[in-house]
Amino acid sequence: MPRTTLALTSFVSGEFGNKLTGRTDFDKYSSAAKTLENFLIHPQGAATRRVGTQFIAEVKDSSKKTRLIPFEFSTTQTYILEFGDQYIRFFKDKGQILSSGVPYEISSPYLEAELFDIKFAQSADVMYICHPNHPVKKLSRTGHTSWTLATVSFGGSPSPGITGSDNRPSSVSFYEQRLVFAGTNNNPQTLWFSKAGDYENFTTGTNADDAMIYTIASNQVNAIKYLKAQRTLVVGTTGGEFTVSADGTDASITPTNVTIKKQSSYGSSNVDAVTAGNAILFLQKAKRKIRELQYNFDSDSYVAPDLCILNDTVTKSGINEMAFQQEPSSIVWCVRDDGVLAALTYQRSESVVAWTRHIFGGAFGSGNAVCESVASISGVLTEDEVWVIVKRTINGATKRYVECFSDFEFDEASAEDFKFLDSHLTYSGGSTTTLSGLSHLEGQSVSILADGSVHANKTVSSGAITLDRAVTKACVGLSYDSVLQTMRIEGGAAEGTSQGKTKRISKVVLRLFETVGVKVGPSLSNLETVPFRTTSSNLSSPVDTLIEGDKEIEFNDDYNSDGFIFIKQDQPLPCSVLSIYPTLVTSDG
Repeated sequence: MPRTTLALTSFVSGEFGNKLTGRTDFDKYSSAAKTLENFLIHPQGAATRRVGTQFIAEVKDSSKKTRLIPFEFSTTQTYILEFGDQYIRFFKDKGQILSSGVPYEISSPYLEAELFDIKFAQSADVMYICHPNHPVKKLSRTGHTSWTLATVSFGGSPSPGITGSDNRPSSVSFYEQRLVFAGTNNNPQTLWFSKAGDYENFTTGTNADDAMIYTIASNQVNAIKYLKAQRTLVVGTTGGEFTVSADGTDASITPTNVTIKKQSSYGSSNVDAVTAGNAILFLQKAKRKIRELQYNFDSDSYVAPDLCILNDTVTKSGINEMAFQQEPSSIVWCVRDDGVLAALTYQRSESVVAWTRHIFGGAFGSGNAVCESVASISGVLTEDEVWVIVKRTINGATKRYVECFSDFEFDEASAEDFKFLDSHLTYSGGSTTTLSGLSHLEGQSVSILADGSVHANKTVSSGAITLDRAVTKACVGLSYDSVLQTMRIEGGAAEGTSQGKTKRISKVVLRLFETVGVKVGPSLSNLETVPFRTTSSNLSSPVDTLIEGDKEIEFNDDYNSDGFIFIKQDQPLPCSVLSIYPTLVTSDG
């Protein structure tokens, strides 16, 4: 019975799908996990508990689905727009914009069923919005409470293809100082390019700056689903992916040199693609695979590898929206059809492609809370903001809330400032035992971090809770569990592999970073709390310092053939796992 200590030093391969659980020979096996729920993966290798979400506001009508769309006027003037059934509301600086004390809104023509088919492109304080059921609209901003949504009046002699009523574009993008529309019902394979530098003038001609019209030649219908500007203009269609360039050169496109070439034949869904670094990440037409379209210098062509190859179940239910967060880590957030928010840590330069799943606190009906929309905007210089709409059952009624993640790279010097609860609100002020203003969680059992210490749960009644002790700082919200489950331990044996053989893990050393109050064990029903206090500690006071180092735990496990290790954080406290060092004995006979 050989005894060995292993080193699991990274999680940069993310959550593996079930089809890879037998690939112990795969070089990414040792840096993967079987379960990563409510954890995020850093490119450096650590698995960190995600932060909670701050409650911002209820949508206008919780009985109807809504969508979040980003609007970035400048690095300091960024907005989130709530597109609902025939209206738009506005958010800024993690708050809702009000006018005379009520939410500021404008009317729009888009119905609930049309919201997730909207495509948009923005330049400065103007956003062009497309939907095949409506004329092209222009959303203009002149102030926080001064927005206008109007039908675009195209100048010159625009083609009837973008102005007629069964001829309305479905996609839009800016490219080389031109505004580009594409994909009408009558001309699904056609692109319209404006005059250079004159976005609303579509008068065609042969001069270099004239507008132009181009139809993709194909023996099958390749309805255009998205446009994305990169080193070329990428055109995603139902039948494949194309690029627009100037006859294969680096020159600007003109009416006499434009060339469209097919780069791959995977086909795209109607979900808008996202730009991530030098790549375009698009959803394949079955809505279950995300592909990375990127230029390959070795082959002088574009390639589109499958980013779900390591976990073919993480998007199996289908994806209906994607958003890219660049800072502090490159993450693609994906709203699944079942309401789970999948996250892909994506840093191609370091070969990091790591999936995790996120389930929000609270419930909808008899199941989990449902995420319905996600959007990302620039926040402070070091971090982007990620906003979501979450549907829950609150006090017997369906509620849809606009919420925003707290800072992902929390640098709070005090435990009093931790925000690891969903739909949370915070209190800071004089000593009190009553916290009010919680009507959005009426009837819910809420978790509380009171002056940095975990407080017993309370039920919200008449929008308030009464605490067991007075506090000056508190965070109140819905709890969620963060769970990390390792792959089956592979530690070798006297006769080769340890897979399929009886083994026992006797102890585990966790190397932690900024962590308090984590649990470890061989299963979710058999967990031990890692001690972070001594017998002389004041239990009513928060832990003085976060753990940054090793914790050794005696592992309460029996002999089995799997050798799983579970790590769980279910308190409103942080947890970052840098590495795991299990000691085990394997039997060969």
